[in-house]
Amino acid sequence: MRDRRRSSCAALLGLAAALCLAPAAQAQWKWVTPSGVTKYSDLPPPPGTPLRNILARPTPTSVAPAAAPASGASSAAAKAVREQLRKSAQQAEEQHKAQQQARLLQEQVQEQQRAQACAQAQQQLQVLDSGRRIRQVDANGQPAYLDSAQVEAQRAQAQAQVQQYCH
Repeated sequence: MRDRRRSSCAALLGLAAALCLAPAAQAQWKWVTPSGVTKYSDLPPPPGTPLRNILARPTPTSVAPAAAPASGASSAAAKAVREQLRKSAQQAEEQHKAQQQARLLQEQVQEQQRAQACAQAQQQLQVLDSGRRIRQVDANGQPAYLDSAQVEAQRAQAQAQVQQYCH
């Protein structure tokens, strides 16, 4: 029983040691310096090192696992950025629609006001063209009739309003 435990512990320790050393061995560079010393590093040799002095490079498969979490993280960051851009675009679109609706409503109100002003100007022109005497209230609150010059002045004013409001 003890032997079995010892062998299990030894196997586990060996496995743990192998796992600890495996990541360090995955991305290792090996090169010879100009003075003849062999160097090991997870970083590439300094620039200017001759290719014949580079003895080992990390294999693409050994680099991929280290890059995978970064790409997953960048993928999540990219998704977050895309989502933020989508929300911003959606808000901008909603704001644009609201502005468009407000502008249309304002145009409708202005059109109604213009139509009302047109109708009033046309009605005033009809009254002025009817030939009847036109009575107004003066500044003192007393009724007064317009003479022909005043009627013509108001007629010209009504015609200008018809031209302005009735297209």
